[in-house]
Parts: sequence; structure tokens; C-alpha cells
Amino acid sequence: MSELRVRDVTEADLDAVLTIRSRSFGPLGAGGQGWWQRVADETVGGRMLVVVETADSRSASDRVLGSGRIRPYQQVWGGRHLPMGGVAGVYVDPAARGRGVASLLGRALVQRMIELGDVVSCLYPTAPMLYRAVGYELGGGQTRLTYAADALRALRSVRAGVSLRAAGPGDAARFEELARAHQQQNRLSGPMLPTAETWRAQLADTEMIHYLADDGFVAYSLGGGVLTVESLVAQSPGTAAALWSVVGSGSSAAPVVEAWLDPRDPVALAVGGLPDAGVHTVPWMLRVVDLGGAVAARGFAPGLVASASVAVTDPDAPANTGTWVIAVSGGRGKAVLQQPSTVPTRTTHPRSSGHHPESSDHLRTAAGPAASGHDEQPVRLEARGLAALWCGWTLSRLRQAGLAVGGTSSDDAALDAIFAGQPFMTEYF
Repeated sequence: MSELRVRDVTEADLDAVLTIRSRSFGPLGAGGQGWWQRVADETVGGRMLVVVETADSRSASDRVLGSGRIRPYQQVWGGRHLPMGGVAGVYVDPAARGRGVASLLGRALVQRMIELGDVVSCLYPTAPMLYRAVGYELGGGQTRLTYAADALRALRSVRAGVSLRAAGPGDAARFEELARAHQQQNRLSGPMLPTAETWRAQLADTEMIHYLADDGFVAYSLGGGVLTVESLVAQSPGTAAALWSVVGSGSSAAPVVEAWLDPRDPVALAVGGLPDAGVHTVPWMLRVVDLGGAVAARGFAPGLVASASVAVTDPDAPANTGTWVIAVSGGRGKAVLQQPSTVPTRTTHPRSSGHHPESSDHLRTAAGPAASGHDEQPVRLEARGLAALWCGWTLSRLRQAGLAVGGTSSDDAALDAIFAGQPFMTEYF
């Protein structure tokens, strides 16, 4: 009898994984082999898993049916940086679909992130119901705003004599330093923090254009009649105007500027025109991997003093399961486990059907007659509801979606205040 199991990828598996990737998403394009090797170098050795089928217990060989990887990132939440596992490259051989391969792989990836110390995880979903079944929920979007280049060029009138210079690989550490300070200063939530090594590779890319000021930088490209801003950081209005205007100065070659930035970037308040109505957003999902570690690492509103209890059910990350008191003050938070739950760790691997056995059905059963409203018990959430709460979805919305039950109106108000925010991402992975 054949058996499905999960193990780490080895170098010998990479050709099989690449074949499955091509069968799932098409062959790699130009330059794709270099990208594939970089991905392998980053994740082989603990951050890339495969599901394999062994024909019988005596067989020394097995067949790769699917794979997934966890990319190591730092993600900012409330201006503080957390270890985040970026799940990507989840491939299942078309002939093996419907056998529970993806579900088995998803749960194994969550378990591995727990072992690695990642406290949250994000992904861009191709199959959202699959990821909801292992505790992910919609967190926010990667938003592309479109501006007229000449409107940005006009900002040069307020650049206040800021000088810019072309940047290169030797400026990588400064780019990381400025990006970190920008995310902390503005208490952002969602964007990742590229490392100096990542910046060094990008600054060596001759297809990208980089300019550096004393307190900011811009990274953009020009192609196909469009200027595309990948990153722009500025700590002062003058620097922001200088950086945006240098991008807009290309208006004779490219009349349109597309920016993958914060939807509330202050350029929207400074530029003469409004963004194009055709705003494009790519949704992403999040999962809380380690509730206690994530709350301790996250930043919160400095003036907020609040606390509330939540009862969490999370069989795929069992350390999250139990009744917690979450308290914040002085911009810092703490989640203290008061009462561990007796809900067992999941031991079976059902096929992904979009129905999560620990989701709203479980909550309604556990909550009794007060499930649709409030009661004196803590707010009760499963992993999806916890993920959505983390990302700023209000309790009223979670209740309407069947992802939260119980608790009091005071609990709702406290939790809404604690996790308030409008998270966004600027990077696709």
C-alpha cells in the first residue's frame, strides 16, 4: 500500500519539483533558471518541504507529488519587525490532486514555521479555500496606484533644494536603514523589510533606477511607456517631493506612473491630481503561527491601554489553543495563556474541501444559545478569525462572517482598538 509523507527537500528532488511547477504554472520564462536557483539556495535545508509517495515500506525510493517553501522575511506590524514565513511555491502534481496532498503539505508548512520561530505567516493565494482550511484569512492587499507623470513632475517646485544622487550596491546598508526607520516612524503594518543583501542585488540590477537623498530613496523602472515605482521612502516633505518629481521627470517617455506603495502614501495629499480610478489590488492572506510571540513582538498605538480575553481553537498550531488575556500599554503588548484548551491536535489530514472542521460550526456548537450574539464568556475564535482580527477586521465583521462568537461589547471594543489598522503589502513573493 502506498503512503503519503512529508520530508525536507534535497538537491536530488529539485528537478522533480521544477517539473511539477511547470505542469502547474507553465515553464519558466527567460531568466527563470537563475530565479529558481536563488529560491533553492534560500530554502533548501529546512524551509522547503515535499510530499512524497512511497510504494511500500521496503522501497528505498519515493515519488514527489507536491512541494512548498517558506521564505524568511521580516514583516512590520505597528512599526515593529516580526519574523514572518512567506509561503510560496506550493505545487501539486495535477495527477495527484484530490488526494489530500495540498492539505497535508499546508499543515506541515505551519508546523515547520512553528519550529523555525516564525510568529506570523503570509501568502498570496491561488487557492484561498485550501489556505483557509489551515488557518489563513484575508489580511489586506498589494495596491497599485496610477498617477499622471506630469502631475508628479510638478512637485519639483517644492523640493526645497534637496540633492539626489544615483545609488549603487555600496548603498545597500543605507537603503535598509532608511526603510527600517520609515516603517518604524510611521508605525506601518504589513510591508516587509528587505535586507541589505536583498538591496545589494537590486541595486546591481541595471534595469532598475535608484536615487538616494540624505533621508530617503526611490527605486523605479521605465519600460513599455510606464514608470513603475517599486519603493519610495522619505522622512521629510522636501525629500518626498524631490523623489516623486525625479520619477515624474520621465513624463515625455512615459506619461503614466504606477506605484506599488502604501494606499495612504502622503503623495496622494501632495500631488495636484487624484490617482487613476482603476486602482488594482492583489489580495494576500495571513496566519498567526505563535500568538504569544506575535503579540509580544508587535507594536501597538502608544496611547492605548486596553485588555481583553479571547478563547482560541487552533488544532494545527496547538500552542495557540486556549484562553488568553491580551493586554497593551505604552505601545507594547502581551498575551498570557490563562487556560490551555483540551481540544486535541489534529491527527488526520482530510482533503481540502473549503470546510474547516474547527471553524464556525465548532464555534456555534461550543457557544450554545448565545452564539449569534454576546455572552459573559470570552470572545471565541478559531485560527481564521484570529488571523482576521490580527489584520484589523472588526469583531462585528467577524461575527457577521461566523468567525467569532461570545464575549461582551466591551471585549469587542477593546479588541477592535488593540488590533486597529489598515495593513498593506508592497512586495509580491
